[in-house]
Amino acid sequence: MMQNSVPQHPELQSLIDAMKDGAAIIAADGTILWVNDTWRKFAAANEGDTADEYVGVNYLDVCRQSSDAGDELARRVGTGIGGVLSGGEEFSTEYPCHSPTEKRWFEIIARPFGLSDQKYALIAHRNVTSRVEASVEASHAEQNVENLAAIVATMPDAVIAFDLDGKIISWNAAAYKLYGYERDEVIGESIEILYPPNWPAKVSDYIADIITRELRSFDVVRQTKYGDKRTIAVTAAPIRSITGEIIGISNVHRDVTDERAAEQRLRNVLDNLFAFVGILGPDGTLLEANRAPLEAANLVNSDVIGKKFWDTYWWNHAPDVQERLIQACKDALKGELIRYDEQVRIADGRLVWIDFQVAPLKDLDGKIVNLIPSGIDITARKKMVEALKTSHDTFQNLVAKSPFGIYTVDEDFRLAHVSDGARSVFENVDPLIGHDFEAALRTVWAEPFATEAIGLFRHTLATGEPYQAPSSTKIRQDTSEIESYDWRIERITMPDGRLGVVCNFYDLSERQRYEHHVRMLMREVNHRSKNLLTVVLSMARQTARNSQPVDFVERFSERLRGLSASQDLIVKRNWDGVGVRELVLSQMNHLSEEVRDNRVQVDGPEIIISPAAAEGIGMALHELATNALKYGALSVADGTVLVQWNLQQDDQEFSIDWREMNGPAVSPPERRGFGRIVIERMAANSVGGSVELDYDPTGVRWNLTAPLDGVRNKVSALA
Repeated sequence: MMQNSVPQHPELQSLIDAMKDGAAIIAADGTILWVNDTWRKFAAANEGDTADEYVGVNYLDVCRQSSDAGDELARRVGTGIGGVLSGGEEFSTEYPCHSPTEKRWFEIIARPFGLSDQKYALIAHRNVTSRVEASVEASHAEQNVENLAAIVATMPDAVIAFDLDGKIISWNAAAYKLYGYERDEVIGESIEILYPPNWPAKVSDYIADIITRELRSFDVVRQTKYGDKRTIAVTAAPIRSITGEIIGISNVHRDVTDERAAEQRLRNVLDNLFAFVGILGPDGTLLEANRAPLEAANLVNSDVIGKKFWDTYWWNHAPDVQERLIQACKDALKGELIRYDEQVRIADGRLVWIDFQVAPLKDLDGKIVNLIPSGIDITARKKMVEALKTSHDTFQNLVAKSPFGIYTVDEDFRLAHVSDGARSVFENVDPLIGHDFEAALRTVWAEPFATEAIGLFRHTLATGEPYQAPSSTKIRQDTSEIESYDWRIERITMPDGRLGVVCNFYDLSERQRYEHHVRMLMREVNHRSKNLLTVVLSMARQTARNSQPVDFVERFSERLRGLSASQDLIVKRNWDGVGVRELVLSQMNHLSEEVRDNRVQVDGPEIIISPAAAEGIGMALHELATNALKYGALSVADGTVLVQWNLQQDDQEFSIDWREMNGPAVSPPERRGFGRIVIERMAANSVGGSVELDYDPTGVRWNLTAPLDGVRNKVSALA
């Protein structure tokens, strides 16, 4: 509809279509008459009027509507275009036209022209985004330069720049303060003006290294204008042009003279400690180690630095040692201080004990940034402790196993230690250790001794005055038995540092029982000696009566040897009885070895008989063996003897049997001599039994039967 009123000037359409900027021609009243292709495409891309492309719309009315709504840009554009249509000159202004996805700026240009006596205006919208952005960047760059210059000027560290020939091109106030040179004194001078005499490296070396490695931090020594040498921490970086070309070097110099000196003092202290001190990363990597452990293990830094701590030479000698260290580091990362004793390896594979700990190191925010391991050699201390423990254990064992009784009472008057030798005294005190000592004494001893002993212990504990008691024989409260002791008490310092009392005593009861036993044995020996003498005298008279003078000595000597064999066994057994088997064999000693081993058979259970029974039975066996050797079974080559003994009548009767076999024919003797008296009467009388003697033609048989109580010793027979 609007297109029908548009003047027909096709050349104008062709003209504006050739323009790259979005363009429109408006009439004198502000109505849009023609728009070009760029205008149309922009409208389509930005959700504009795609039906009429704004042709017929009054440009000035749109500006007035936006201006009335408060749009200052619309007011200014409307005024400018109105001026152009009223005969004014060109109008232009920039304005933002941002989309949801990008920022854009445009310049609007309005120029007047006439055609066929009609006034028109050409409105062009030019995209100037790149120009505006460049302008903004330039502004920012200028501001950045100004800001950088201000920063450099006010930095506390010296900032120095030099070109690729080493000539100084920048020098801030901090550089003057550090080195003493005014800016005018050093600009254009070589940076080597700061080098001490005979410094080994040239500036060209540094430049090459900085360019190659891009950025480098290092310590150097530099000299001030006044000859002072300072340790300088340098941070260096290349300076690049807009095109990226390296045109110089920037240095930041910080004076770390005092800091490095302090670090060196600390390092010297650590290196002169024979203790391991190191620094670990959170992952357990060893970052630093002092000199002592390196030297102890014949290592250098490169052997261990950068390795996991548990994989280093000191620790990798045993998997369990490594596992404990790994766990310790994990626990330290939780904020714990871990400490324990461990064996580490040093030179020649030797193991030493260290008191080891690993502690967390936190920053100002409380975050754990490192672990600090340390260790002190305690090998000598360990050996001393082991020696003390061995000594203590030995002493404890000696005390515990001592035949003397030893016990201690602490400051609270409670039993603290009781040796093995003292426990029998307190057998009825339970529990023993920690028991109130007064109550323990009143349990063991009757009055008035209990109260008296309690007072003596308390006095020694209070005053330190020792007490040596006379030999004491007292009645026990708990068992009613009479016991005797020698005892002494004195005050001591207990292991916990407090006072206590130790009692050493010797039980005289056993000694007294022993002395009583000895006296009894002496009486028994005296009694037995008299009996034995009586037997010997009787044996001498009977032997003399039944022997020719020429045979007396031999017969009497034989009988004495038989009696002596029995007595040897009795004495050997400490008068506690004799075994039947050894008694029988002892009475065969006068036989030849061939006869004893091959022609005498001995059989019976092990039974212990009394010394009196051993004398009587032994003499009878001696007479039987002698007769068998002279007249009976042992007098011929094939004769044998069987000696058997056993228990009968429900083990209440003892029986021993002598039987001769395969000997010469036997007949009863025509006269009754001493031998027969021994065989029949003396043997029976010694045990309160009876004897059967049979002179069977096939061989002599002798049997003794007696009540077991008359035969055996106080010790029961063993089957």
